[in-house]
Amino acid sequence: MPVSLISAFIAMYVMGYTINIFSLMALVIAIGMVVDNAIVVLENITQAIFGALEMGMAVAASTATTLVVFLPMLFMGGIVGIMFKQLAILTSVCLIVSLFTALTLTPMLSSKLLKEAPRNGKKQHRSKFYAASEKVFTKIENGYKLLLGWVVFHKSLTIVIAFAVFVLTMIVGKNIGTDYIPDFDAGTVSVVFETEVGTSARQTDSISQQILQIMLEDIPEIANEAAVSIAGQTKTGALTTVGFKEGKNVGTVLCHLTPPDKRDRTAAEIAGAIRDRVESIPQIEKCRVQGGSALAAAVTGNKRPIEIIVSGNDFNQLNAVASDLQEKMQAEKAFTDVATTVDPGKLEVQVIVDKEKASQMALNTAMVGMQVRQNLYGAESGDFSEDGNDYGIVVQYAPEHRNEVNKLKEMQVSNLLGQQIPLSAIADIVESLGPLEIQRQSQQRYVKTTADLNGVSLGEATKTAQEIIDNTEIPDGISVEIGGQVNDQKSSFSSLFLIFFLGIALVYMVMAAQFESMKDPFIILFAIPFTLVGVILAFFVTGITLSVTTFIGLIMLVGIVVNNGIVLVDYTNMLRKRNYPLRDAVMEAGRSRLRPVLMTSLTTMLGMLPMAVSNGMGREMYAPLGITIIGGLLVSTLVTLLLVPAMYTSLYHRTLAKDRTTARLKKQRQAENKKSLE
Repeated sequence: MPVSLISAFIAMYVMGYTINIFSLMALVIAIGMVVDNAIVVLENITQAIFGALEMGMAVAASTATTLVVFLPMLFMGGIVGIMFKQLAILTSVCLIVSLFTALTLTPMLSSKLLKEAPRNGKKQHRSKFYAASEKVFTKIENGYKLLLGWVVFHKSLTIVIAFAVFVLTMIVGKNIGTDYIPDFDAGTVSVVFETEVGTSARQTDSISQQILQIMLEDIPEIANEAAVSIAGQTKTGALTTVGFKEGKNVGTVLCHLTPPDKRDRTAAEIAGAIRDRVESIPQIEKCRVQGGSALAAAVTGNKRPIEIIVSGNDFNQLNAVASDLQEKMQAEKAFTDVATTVDPGKLEVQVIVDKEKASQMALNTAMVGMQVRQNLYGAESGDFSEDGNDYGIVVQYAPEHRNEVNKLKEMQVSNLLGQQIPLSAIADIVESLGPLEIQRQSQQRYVKTTADLNGVSLGEATKTAQEIIDNTEIPDGISVEIGGQVNDQKSSFSSLFLIFFLGIALVYMVMAAQFESMKDPFIILFAIPFTLVGVILAFFVTGITLSVTTFIGLIMLVGIVVNNGIVLVDYTNMLRKRNYPLRDAVMEAGRSRLRPVLMTSLTTMLGMLPMAVSNGMGREMYAPLGITIIGGLLVSTLVTLLLVPAMYTSLYHRTLAKDRTTARLKKQRQAENKKSLE
């Protein structure tokens, strides 16, 4: 274990990795797996068999099957690849080094540290604890051998029962929710709100102070009164880069909580507790109260979980459909912080040039627009130097001539003849509402209705949103589709499904090369579908969902769960080569390999246990991974010990018939020899 883990730190140094949540996850996973190969070799040595020589190919194949599953993960793109590439590389490094130490260091240390069995019939001295525990383990082995005998003699019934359990679990598993990337409870509660367009930064800040006071009153979990409010526009747009909006009418209030293990409420629950008070402030038009991580929006590309995109060319129809969807989503308990990007517009002064009149007076629209802008905002006209200081000269109308709409009518513009023409003579000046922003996608205008989730999975929320869309009347020329994190989830899941089945194919090829058979790998692969049974049961017991994190755990299980089957089948084949009858070989291999199978499975599961039950910072990311691997490995181990021998016997039934014929002929010969002797 130390050799493998030290090698991981060396790899981190060479590759320039840092110690972070994903590199530490790799080390935690490796802790339980790096001892598997050594366990198999050492157990074989203590059984007075041929040790590393006899089990070398089996442990090498077991490690190879795990490594080929990690291989496709190295080529994942997007945020999933960034998050889990380190995990795949570091775990692979640990496993490769563990295989090397199991085949070299473990036999060498065994030769130096283990005592040889006494000869001349003398018994080796053992402690009382060893003697008592050995009796228990021997009874377990004998009991398992009897159970395995029943399974082998009733192989068809065993396979049918296992298949029925699998089908039933898959039917129940349809109700499991799906998510994208778990939201970290990093101890941050944020409120982003918008007031009426045109509100000054000072007015916005006063509302921020009200929200800040609400937080200080209603959130006792705030760490050392660590709360801050920001109103208006930052100079560099720093808040925009991490998912927050900015503007004179936009305010952001943040507070930091104590660590998750020191409070009874999650950040999301705390955010929900203050939402009503914040939304009741009359000046607030839009508001989003969020609990978890302040950087979550940046990680997910500033996308909300549910975004319904309404596309078309008619502004009025777009706004009407988006507002209708907003009302219906607000009525659903599955959604919270429902909002739209419907642009209410901003009061503006429009100068509508009469092209015909302008042409008659030697003007055009471009000339008029440029001069109006220069008059209002100024035009640079050189520099003025005085006492060694340079001052830029800007020529523009005086404030009293540009701050009132009526004064615009008196504005003078110069034509091509150098004459001064009143603006009112060639243009109409009107006040109206104009859009602040026009969003386009695929050359079409669009608006969005967005929402966060209120205690439901992303999959459930997507179904609810689709039902709302189906029950909404959509005008011709308007298209509606669901976007946001839903699209990212679909894209990531598609890649992960490909990696999952590619991993199965690679595992099969590795086992086929090792066994030089097409049957034996097929037998071992029967443990993989039943991994899903354990995973689904673990999901139901713990309440977690199928997300990118748990999907990664499922992919890892493809390479892990076959390891025990490889050891079992490989040893069965070895006994058959020693002329054991089929059933005797299966039963003896099961009895002999029971301890290493249980030990390797338990070490992996126990290594994951602290990660699965942790309630510290970042548990939303690594706890589901540990739960997934423990649940899948627990059930797959039972399947390996019972179903794999049953499948082995079924596929080699012709050999069983041959063994029966050989045994019958042997008895006949013995009887004939007995008669001849008589």
